[in-house]
Order: sequence, then structure tokens, then C-alpha cells
Amino acid sequence: MESNRAPSQTDELARRPVRAADYAAENRALVALARTQAGPRSEFLQAIADTALTLCHAGSAGISLVEGPDGNRVFRWLAVAGLCAGLRGHTTAWDECPCAVTLEAGTPQLFVDPQAQFPCLAFPGVDLPEGIVVPIKTENAELGAIWVMSHTEDCRFDLEDVRLLSNLAVFAGSALTIVNARDSGEESDRRHNEFIAMLSHELRNPMTPIDGAISAVKRLCADDERAVEVLTIAQRQMRHLRTLVDDLLDAARLKHGKLAIKHSNTSLSDIVFDAVTAVRHHITSRRHTLTVTGLDEPILVCADHVRLSQVLGNLLSNAAKYTPVGGAIELSVRVEPDNSREEAPGLIIIDVADNGMGIDSAIQPHVFELFAQSARGQARSEGGLGIGLAVAKRMVELHHGTISIRSEGSGKGTVVTLRLPVARTVADTDAVAPGPTAAAPESARLLLVDDNQDALKALSILLQLEGHEVTTSDNGRDAIQLMSETHPEVALIDVGMPDMDGFEVARAVRLERAFDDIVLVALTGYASESDKSRALAAGFDFHLTKPLSLDKLQYILANRADGRLRGIV
Repeated sequence: MESNRAPSQTDELARRPVRAADYAAENRALVALARTQAGPRSEFLQAIADTALTLCHAGSAGISLVEGPDGNRVFRWLAVAGLCAGLRGHTTAWDECPCAVTLEAGTPQLFVDPQAQFPCLAFPGVDLPEGIVVPIKTENAELGAIWVMSHTEDCRFDLEDVRLLSNLAVFAGSALTIVNARDSGEESDRRHNEFIAMLSHELRNPMTPIDGAISAVKRLCADDERAVEVLTIAQRQMRHLRTLVDDLLDAARLKHGKLAIKHSNTSLSDIVFDAVTAVRHHITSRRHTLTVTGLDEPILVCADHVRLSQVLGNLLSNAAKYTPVGGAIELSVRVEPDNSREEAPGLIIIDVADNGMGIDSAIQPHVFELFAQSARGQARSEGGLGIGLAVAKRMVELHHGTISIRSEGSGKGTVVTLRLPVARTVADTDAVAPGPTAAAPESARLLLVDDNQDALKALSILLQLEGHEVTTSDNGRDAIQLMSETHPEVALIDVGMPDMDGFEVARAVRLERAFDDIVLVALTGYASESDKSRALAAGFDFHLTKPLSLDKLQYILANRADGRLRGIV
């Protein structure tokens, strides 16, 4: 690019006396800067500008980085210290900035009376007798420049200032490469997490009418044995698909430390019962023999009922997956003294053992890593993402426990062992979280609200076949009107509706005293802890993910009079 600007006076520096270097101060400054790299990019750049101001005894200092496409590039003053600190964020056109001269020269430049050469630097009330600008370069790009300016005639720079700024420029270039890569990675992770959340939501939306339609048709065809058999296969695969979607979400939470649990004293028998119930279809379909021992006496554990049940269900599912047809699976429980924990009265040992194909010794150290899978012959066809054990490990750690796995090798079975502290207070029965009840509720008046017509129709028919009186609405405003007309006992409301979403519906309903006895259930494809919290804050009593689990709905209907149960399913 041609330039008609006056040249810099860099040769002048060679004629000036050079002050002695203060290497101790320089080293202290560089060590302090190294610590700032872990923080936000803006704070890191500002720390470099502050360091340049101090080491060069300047009136102002700053970093200007190149922005914009070729032909329309500008310099943005991203970090500024000293008298000109108020100009942070200011931009200067390429052709009007001494930084451009410096980058084009490729070497440090001294500018004497730069305001005469660059009118853009003529700030009101600010004199600039001189300034030094040093390019910030990397191996592949010119990022911008670091600079210092004087504001009095007695402040003159020398070659020591050039050396200091040159070192800071090298430091800034290398560090910016690292920080930019880190920030880019974090942004990529953020977008990845948003994509995973959106993907799970979009997958759950079509899963809801499919699951409802399969369940309804299975009931309607109860006399047709072959039809029931085929529909049972479809139901089983829908459960598998739902598990994969849940695993994706848990993997995203695990990666970013967002897996959350809620401790309460709960019955281990209830937890095991729920885990076995969730995977019973796997075990039955492969004609396995499942034995559960050690639960003859009540055992309380301080745990998240749902999450620990998920862990045991995952271990049982793995055992079923990697054990040949007709094999044996055993879940055994025992309590041992725990001398390492004064606060815990004992240690619960849970073993999940199988006589399946086992694990090769080379694979065992990696089984708890995300997306780790071993090639296990035909069992690989059972699918899975290699997520379950990594999530299980983290969940067990959040329960202050440990998990380990052992196998004598291929074909010799596998044993997974959980160690968890016994609940400290075993006599406080009021603190025990109630497990899902199997009691069949009476017929209830239900209002089903969803803008997805297929989901609305399929779920409505299924709930009617369950014996409930069902009213439907495809939008929030009509739903509120229907509540006045039919006064349902329970309203299942999709939160992601246009015009008036489910959160707005819940808030409007909770403002009406006449609706106080209506149980509001959020039905949604979003399943993060923040989504649950948002639903409860809006006035929902429960948060269920799509596709709707009839067992969880039955639990709500059977226990809806108990206000303590709000939001736990």
C-alpha cells in the first residue's frame, strides 16, 4: 500500500543516551503478566498496556489491534493506559494511523510530533511530543501494535524503551495466539452445548407423538398378538433412543462440570427397584437371570434418588448388553464399617456382576473416559455412545463415593463396584425421599396443551385409553380459557409454544386464586437443571421431559395432593 505520510524519526533514537536496564523490574512484570493469561482477553491486554506505561515511564500506553477485511482495515485501541485511557475502544483508519506505518516498515518506529503528521491524534487538551510504536506479529499474521506516548517535552524515549516494548510485543503476540485459541475453543464449546440442547429438544418433539402413538396402538391392538409383538419392539427402540438423547445431554453437562444432584436420605431398596424396572425389558428380552441380594433390611443412603437410580440402571444395562443370551447378572449389596469417615456410620458396597464377555486388560484403564468404547463383537450392535460409565463415575463422585471395574479378561465376566456412604441419620423417616409409587390413580380430568398437533392427538388418545378425561388445546390463550370452563385437576403444558409460551401460561394461572388446586406439569424437550428451575419459578409443580413417561405421570396423579413432592420427578 502506497503511503504519502511523513516518515518516522527512528534514526533519532540512535543519537540519544540509553538508560540502564532494570531487569529485575522487567522480570517481575513479565511474571505478573503470565498470570493474567488465564483471565479474560480484555484484562490480559490491559495488563500489558499498564506494564508498558510503567516500564517506559510514559504518559500513555496501549495496544491497537487490526480489525476488518483487507481494503477497509482499522486499528482498534483495545487497551489504553495513562492520560489517554478514556480513548479505549476508539478506532483509527489504516491510512491515518502511525501503527500502519509501523506494520508496513516491520520494525519499531519513533514518531516525533505525531499530531502534525496524523490529524486523528489531535485530541483536545492532549499534547503528544513523541511516541514509539512496535509491531505485534506472529508467524502467520500482523496482529497490531503496542505503543507508548509522551505528553511533556521532558519525557523522551530511548532504545531501552524500544527493547522493553519489543519484548512485550513478542509476549503479547505469543499470548494472544494462545488466548485467542482458548476463547475460540470456549465459544466453540458454548455453541456445541447450545447445539446439543437444541438437538435433544428437536429429537424429543417427534419422539413424543411417535411414543404416544405406539403406546395407544398397542392398547388398541391388544388382541392381536403379532401386532403387540412388533409394537413392543418399537417401544423398546424408543426407550433406547431416549437413553441416547439423555446421554448426550449428560455428556455436555459432564464436560463443563454442570452435572448437579440433590441429596436426601432415601431408601436404597427403592433406588434399586427403579433401576431394575427401567432396564427390565433388556434383561427379559435376552432371557438373563437377574439376582438381587442384600436388601432384606432397610438401608438409607444420602443420595439423589433419580441420579443414583440412573447409575445403577446404566450398570445393569451394560451387564445385559455384554452378557450372552441366557447369562446371569447379580446386584449385591452389603454394608461395611467405614473407619476413614467419622461423619459416616458405614459404607455401602454395591456390586453389579455378570458372566459375560468381560473386558480386555488394555481397555480397563479407559472405560470411565467419555466416548470410550471397546470392540466387543456382536455386542457392539447394541449401540451406545460410550458416555454412560463416564457420567456414572462423575455422579458417584458427587455422592462422595467411588466406582471401580474389574475383569479377569475376555470371556470371564465383569464386576463393577460402587462404594457409597450410609446416610448419617437413619431414624429420621420424615427425611426419606418417597420413591415412585406403583398405586394406580383414579381417573383424572386432564388438560393437554401443545402446539404440535401430532403430539396432541397421539397423547390425548393414549391418556383417554388410560381412563382419563382429556381436554386439549394447541395454544396458551385458549388453554387458560379452557381451565375456567373445565377446571382440570392436572394440566400438562408444552413450554415451547409460539405467541404465549408455557411459562407465560403458568404465571397467568398462578395469578388466579380459582386455579390454585390445578397441578401444572411442564412438558418439554429441554432437560437441563436451569430449564427445570425456570419451570418451577414460573409456577409449574413438575417438570417432565418428552416423550411423556406414563409411570411418572401416574406417580404425579397418585401423589398430587402431597405438596412436598413438587418438582422432584
